[in-house]
Amino acid sequence: MRIRSTLHHGPVEGYQFGYSPVRFVKPFPVWCYFLHDTLIDTGQRHCQANVLATFRPKPIRQIILTHFHEDHSGNVAALARAHQAPVVTGTLTADRIRASFPLLAYETFWFGAIDPCSAEVGVTVQPFPEVISVGPYQLQPILTPGHSDDHHVLLEPNEGWLFAGDFYVGKLKIFRRGENIHQMIESTRRVLQYDFDTVFCGHNPVLKHGKTAVRQKLQYLEDIVGRVRQAYDRGVRGQALVKVAGLREQWAVKLFTQNDVGADYIVRSVLEGNGQVDLPAGRTA
Repeated sequence: MRIRSTLHHGPVEGYQFGYSPVRFVKPFPVWCYFLHDTLIDTGQRHCQANVLATFRPKPIRQIILTHFHEDHSGNVAALARAHQAPVVTGTLTADRIRASFPLLAYETFWFGAIDPCSAEVGVTVQPFPEVISVGPYQLQPILTPGHSDDHHVLLEPNEGWLFAGDFYVGKLKIFRRGENIHQMIESTRRVLQYDFDTVFCGHNPVLKHGKTAVRQKLQYLEDIVGRVRQAYDRGVRGQALVKVAGLREQWAVKLFTQNDVGADYIVRSVLEGNGQVDLPAGRTA
C-alpha cells in the first residue's frame, strides 16, 4: 500500500509519501517540501520510485536535510545524483548519512535503509551556512536537538515559515528510545523567540497559527515534566508514573517496534534529566 498527497501554501509545495507492505498495517506518511529550487527532506527509501518520479520535473538546485532519520534521508543520495544537486545539512547529520546505518525490523518494514551519501559515492555534502539562499527566500538553520541530537529547523523570517522536520509533530504520546524531553523543551523555547506562523512539519503540517501550536506543545511537555517529577518525589513508581503523565502505554506499538517506542520512554526521559532513574534499560518506568 502506497499513498501520496500534496499541499500548496503560497510558493511552498508539500508532498506526502507513505508505504506499508501489507494492507492491514497503515502506512507511516512523511512530508517533503519544495520551495523555488530547493527540496527539504526526501522521504523514505521504500517510496523511492514515487519520490524520484514526483521530483524529476522539478529544478532542484539543492537538497536540505533536517536530520538523519531514515524517513527523511531515505532518498537523498538518489535525488542528489539525479539532479546533480548538493546536500546541505548539519555536520552531525552529514556524518550519520555517510554510510547506511542499521535499522530495527519495524524501521525496515515502513521506511527502508538509506543509501550512503558522501563524496565517496559522488554526492557533494555541504555544512549549513548561517543563511541558506533559496531564490528570493532566506532560510536560517536553527539547531533543535531532542527528537535527535542532530536535528535542525529552518526559519524563513520574512515569510513566517518554519520548516520543522520532526521538531513539532504535535502532543506526543510516545517517544522513540533516546528522545530527550528536556532538550525538546529547550529547543522549543529557543524557536519561540522567533516570529513565524506556518509550521511545515514532517508529519503534521500546521499552516495557520503554527506558533500558537508550538507554544501549546511547550506547555504540554512542561506539564508532563512537572507531574512526573512531583509524583516521583511522592514515591510513585512503575506504570503509575505513565498514568500520572496523562499517558497510556501502547503495548501493540512496543511489541511491533521491539520495545523501541513507548509512553514509558517519555517518563524515563523526564527522570533521566532529573537524575532519578533507577530502572534497568528497556523496562517500563
